[in-house]
Amino acid sequence: MPLSHHSKSGAQDPAQSAIKESRFTLKSWPYFLGLVLICITTYISVLYSQKHFSVDSDLNHLVKQDAPWRDNLDKTTQAFGDSESSLVVVISGADRQQVQQVTESLTNDFSKQPSFKDVFAPSTLPWLKQQALWFLSEQEFKGFTQNLASLMPRLQRASMSQSRTDPTLPAKQLLAQLNQAIETKDDNAARLLIQALNQVAESEQATSHQQNTTNQGVNWFSLLFPETQQTTYQIISINAEPDRSQKEPNRFIMETAQNIISQYSDVPGVQIRLTGQTALDFDEIKDANHSVKLAGTMSLIGLIMVLGFGIRSLRIIAASYVAVIVGLVWTLALGLWLVGSYNTISIVFLVMFIGLGVDFSIHFCLRIREEQGLHANNQATLLASIRGTLTPLSLCALTSAIGFLGFYPTAYTGLAELGIISAAGMLMGLVATFSVIPVFFFLFGYPRNKHQSIEQEHSDEGYWLVEHHKLVIGIACTLLMITGIGASQMKFDFSTLVLKSPKSESVNTLEEIQQQGLTSSYQMMMLAKSPAQAQQWQQQLATLPEVSNALSINSFLPQDRNSKLVTLSRTINQPESPEYKGITANLLAEKLEHSPYKDALSSTTITWLKTTHEPAIYQAISAQALQPLAQMKQNFAQMMQAPPATIDDIPMQLAQRYYNKDDALVVAYPSGDMRDVKQLDEFIHAVQAIAPNATGRPVAEQQVGKIITQAFIQATCYSLALIALVLLFALKHKRDVVLSFIPLLLTTLSTMAVAHWSGFSLNMANIIVIPLIFGLGVDNGIHIVERFREVGSVKAFYQSSTPKAAVLSSLTTIVTFGSLLLADHRGMFSIGFLLTIAIGFLLIYSLTVLPALLFSTKKVV
Repeated sequence: MPLSHHSKSGAQDPAQSAIKESRFTLKSWPYFLGLVLICITTYISVLYSQKHFSVDSDLNHLVKQDAPWRDNLDKTTQAFGDSESSLVVVISGADRQQVQQVTESLTNDFSKQPSFKDVFAPSTLPWLKQQALWFLSEQEFKGFTQNLASLMPRLQRASMSQSRTDPTLPAKQLLAQLNQAIETKDDNAARLLIQALNQVAESEQATSHQQNTTNQGVNWFSLLFPETQQTTYQIISINAEPDRSQKEPNRFIMETAQNIISQYSDVPGVQIRLTGQTALDFDEIKDANHSVKLAGTMSLIGLIMVLGFGIRSLRIIAASYVAVIVGLVWTLALGLWLVGSYNTISIVFLVMFIGLGVDFSIHFCLRIREEQGLHANNQATLLASIRGTLTPLSLCALTSAIGFLGFYPTAYTGLAELGIISAAGMLMGLVATFSVIPVFFFLFGYPRNKHQSIEQEHSDEGYWLVEHHKLVIGIACTLLMITGIGASQMKFDFSTLVLKSPKSESVNTLEEIQQQGLTSSYQMMMLAKSPAQAQQWQQQLATLPEVSNALSINSFLPQDRNSKLVTLSRTINQPESPEYKGITANLLAEKLEHSPYKDALSSTTITWLKTTHEPAIYQAISAQALQPLAQMKQNFAQMMQAPPATIDDIPMQLAQRYYNKDDALVVAYPSGDMRDVKQLDEFIHAVQAIAPNATGRPVAEQQVGKIITQAFIQATCYSLALIALVLLFALKHKRDVVLSFIPLLLTTLSTMAVAHWSGFSLNMANIIVIPLIFGLGVDNGIHIVERFREVGSVKAFYQSSTPKAAVLSSLTTIVTFGSLLLADHRGMFSIGFLLTIAIGFLLIYSLTVLPALLFSTKKVV
């Protein structure tokens, strides 16, 4: 039946005659009933969502993990604790002593919190402090002994200078030794003694301002460490059980930790950051929520622009918006009721629904506008539009739901939940379209009719697609081969780090401390049968370029102690320097100001030397410098006389983390970028070549990646089979089923090829894109095939509302998914990138290749 729309001059527009159709007749009761039901269900949905909304970022909940590798991981974590649930506080700075002091204070503050269990900072253990000298690297120990050799003779003279008549003689001699070092240009000794004097002066100044300040004096041990440009790092590991009953289980943990850290924000030169699995999960949920809000807002704004330029009808735009918002509210509540909580993947659908839901509205509203010229009143127009769109839109909703549900039978529960929510969303979108829009138009009036004419079927002659349909098909075949080559090189990246924002503090800090070999959420753990085997593995792992550091119980036994002991003994027992003539504090201050070492001098020291009475200066030097010096010498003597430490000497608080009666734990930290799946694979293979039972988060993600890859193949097959089955029953001509899939195949290959050439790979989030292409892409195919067969003409098809609706719905979908490109969450970003490309290709292929194929087979159908 040819479609020809005509209007006589002066004929009344049905939209203008709507006033004559009384809204309060018996025929209007379905609209008021619909309005009441819409309001009630929307209100209930809002209340339910507010009460139950939560986001779960736990990797273990995203994929079913019933396999031997999971048992091995559980056995290891049960024996030595689950490091993945930890919060790691990283303290860093250039001043070793200041970093140590802040670490000790923070450890004390965190230990007072009842919600924090097992607060552990290795550097604060007294036993490790006692053994600290033996744990220095060869380069650090060499620098330490060089400084000690330069300074010790002068310190020996000062500490040994005793006089019954002048108790201030040792302090005077220390100043004299500094003066002599300046005159003889003994750079190293002069700078070290100036730094000690700076500490005394600053300590005295602090005491004068705060009477209750405890003075610890000069830290000679820290002072003797060689100055380097390297940053000093200390870590505090905390286990805190998240409150799973809360919407954001880790929020209380993070806020409590941040409140404690904020007390040290004014400490200059010290940086305190949070990482560990708790921080990573919290930041990911925060980024996901922020990304959804931002993308949702931007997509709604984008829809206004697209619909405004494409439809230019305020009533249609408003009706579409209301339908989408109501459907979104229903979907949010229904999704929570069906699966309990969203995850960092399924939450993306709240943005996706905006683009998908508006597609239904566009097709329905444009069909209403098209039918207005054929019917005498709005009631007839509405019924005709429902009859004309209910079947194709229902098919679209069904095939889209099938595409989403493809992951439901698989082990990928994260995407299975997304499939359930999305399928429910398709149903809610369909219901909202055919309920909200009629009610809206009944209350606020129908859109104005814009007359159009559609040519008869015989007008195909000379039309561009008819003339060049073979060329279009040829180009499609060429693209099929080219993109097939690119798509075949697409890789799957199983690392969850690629899903997280690289801007987040937790991710940046994790990568930084991994490079330092301190700790990592991507550590590999292995159980040795004895400390001897653990030491052997540790030594082998230390030689691997893929490993930044390896630890075992043996790491806490000093190495090369005997050779270091000989060197230290020889350095300490040097003869004392000669006794030098004393110098007044004022004169020393003037010399220091004009010496080459004035850059090492603090202004506090100059002021203190010039304004303080000399007896007070000598007393302060004796208390703040010479007494700690005597303590350091005593510590050296104890260290040298103590027998070599054994495993039994290691404190239980430390030993139990690496050794028990059954096993000895060995931990290897990665040196590479754990976002790079190739480097992650190399790290796993290198470690397991030495210890086949090595496990940890890298192994978990690798094995989960294999499960997801298998799930992807299964989901794609399920989606294709079910969609094809639906189309076989829905489409009149069975040949059209094959034709409908050709644009989908082209779109899939083109999307994967462009993504590969752009440096993207499939990951745990965007892997859903491929089944979605088939689920969403078949929508356009259904509309185009049904309308083409209805009008029987290429030109008539292009002049109908279907191509315009396809363009607008595709643009709105692109705007929606394109808004995800603004997301900080990298998983959402990758979904947005791939789907934006996919919908663009799908629109082009659906409006060119598919009509060309339909025309070429027209005569044989």
